[in-house]
Amino acid sequence: MNKKIIAVIFIAIAVLLGIKGKSLLKQREQEVQNTPKAKVYSMSVKLIKAKEGKLEEKSRYLATLKGDKNIKLSTKLAGFVQKVYVQDSQLVKKGDLLVKIDAKELTNSIDSIKANLSALKSDLELSKKIYSNNKKLYKVGGLPKEKLQQYAISLKVKEAKINESEQKIKSLQNQLSYLNIKAPFSGIVDKVLLHEGDLAAAGKPIIALSNSAKKLVFNYVAGDSIKVGQDVLLNAKSIGEVATIYNSAQNSLVSAEIKLHSAIDLPLGSSVNIDILTKSATGCIVPNRALIQNKNRDTIVLYSDKKFIQKEVEVLIENGDSVLIKSCPKEQIAVASQSVLTSLPSMGQVGVKNEK
Repeated sequence: MNKKIIAVIFIAIAVLLGIKGKSLLKQREQEVQNTPKAKVYSMSVKLIKAKEGKLEEKSRYLATLKGDKNIKLSTKLAGFVQKVYVQDSQLVKKGDLLVKIDAKELTNSIDSIKANLSALKSDLELSKKIYSNNKKLYKVGGLPKEKLQQYAISLKVKEAKINESEQKIKSLQNQLSYLNIKAPFSGIVDKVLLHEGDLAAAGKPIIALSNSAKKLVFNYVAGDSIKVGQDVLLNAKSIGEVATIYNSAQNSLVSAEIKLHSAIDLPLGSSVNIDILTKSATGCIVPNRALIQNKNRDTIVLYSDKKFIQKEVEVLIENGDSVLIKSCPKEQIAVASQSVLTSLPSMGQVGVKNEK
């Protein structure tokens, strides 16, 4: 009897344990079902194949259009402006008369010297006749030798005075040419600075003149990569080259001159934005957004075998949205923001949608 009771108890316990175990199993399954699934994160990463090509580095500057020759004409002798024959922006040819300075004072001096010269010449002719007669007297013993020598010396003094007056007239006549200001070359009148009736002092500018040929002049900070011979672009078109770099600097800026190969149809004094081609190289062109720039090195991120790998590169040129590196990798290159690119190599194996 006791054995039967014990057996029943064991069976009851087994049944209870089975029911309990089944309940726990169902509970566990429910917990697993209720557990949140791991999230699948996605990010936008563009993959590209780099291409070989040529990239140019340009620097932009503001340049001023000037005449190839720019001079200011003045008189060597002071005087009032008698006549101005030209006006602003007028084209002139070499030798054209531009300005005439009043020459009354100078011509009066010349006339006075000429009148005196005429008297000196008349006196000389008379002195020559007297000397000739005295030579005859000397030969017959009617005049001492010392007296004849005095007449000869007097004759030479008068001849010297005549020669001096003639040279002075030539000098003054040469100075008259200074009062007729002519164009030293063909060009354009930039500015008439003095007008009729104005007093023109010696060395004071009267006319500003430039030739028809044009050049560009620009300033840059010392240390910029500007060299003679560099190509110059205007609106992406080559117009000339850097011809001269001036030795002197003004306000810490260096000036350079551009020789034009193509005409610029703008008035003198106009300002234009130019690009100087400072560097050119051939290599592998990638977008700027493919480059991770660090202090000591530059890297790109390659995608290979379902993984992103960071690779160090040598940057040759940076120009706007493009970067030129030394050689092209065979793998695809990731293009994204700096923060995304930096995180990619740590992700392990990554699947890429539309990989090709």
